[in-house]
Amino acid sequence: MAEATPSEGLYGQEPDPTQPGQGPGPAPGLLDQIVGVFTDPIALFKKLAVTPTWGWALGATVVASLVLTLAWVWKVNPDEFFRPILERNPNIPAENIDKIIEMQGKFLGVIGVLQVLIVIPAVTFLVALFYWLIGKFTAEATAPRYFQAMSATAVAGLVGLPKVLLITFMCLIKPIGGLTPDKISPTSVGFFVASENLKLGALLHALDLFTFASAVMLFLAARYTLRLKVSGAALCAALTLVLSVGLPVLFAK
Repeated sequence: MAEATPSEGLYGQEPDPTQPGQGPGPAPGLLDQIVGVFTDPIALFKKLAVTPTWGWALGATVVASLVLTLAWVWKVNPDEFFRPILERNPNIPAENIDKIIEMQGKFLGVIGVLQVLIVIPAVTFLVALFYWLIGKFTAEATAPRYFQAMSATAVAGLVGLPKVLLITFMCLIKPIGGLTPDKISPTSVGFFVASENLKLGALLHALDLFTFASAVMLFLAARYTLRLKVSGAALCAALTLVLSVGLPVLFAK
């Protein structure tokens, strides 16, 4: 009987998982993912292509965001935060503004926590769906699985953890008045260049070092976890930039 030989795959010679000791191995743990994103992302994303995992990465992002939200709620001045927004709304009578601020201030923490718990997972699932659909048309060989798209999205998002921790630290050491977390980040252009125009100000704050780092990481994740062509990976990175920059500008008020 002829000796079995490893199969040839798109990315070179691949071991036969049916042979002893030749399986894909365990999925990278959370610590491996965090370290890998900053030290050797290509190797990490290649491993995730074989053993996709996303739960711990998404959980770490949610927990870090919750800590940031609680730190911000503790330090923010509700009057300075809500009053400019309410005063720009012509449908709100001036005599009702104080009551609205008092009411919303009481529930600011609850609203912030619910937003983190709902919005971050929902956005992750939705963005992964877009990447998965892009992979259907731009994969180099076999179309990616949705779990691979979830893994690429959640793990690539870990590159933003230093920014979350930095903003949390900024909230704790300085008065922030009515500033939102994005306006406290010292890694954004808006931190150094002020603008009275709301849309322009939102754009300047969205132009952040970690915004571009996330786009680069998504390109690598799409290229090596989803195994997309360069054009498909570039499209995923472009989508990341559009969401990260376009949405804050669109909803600036």
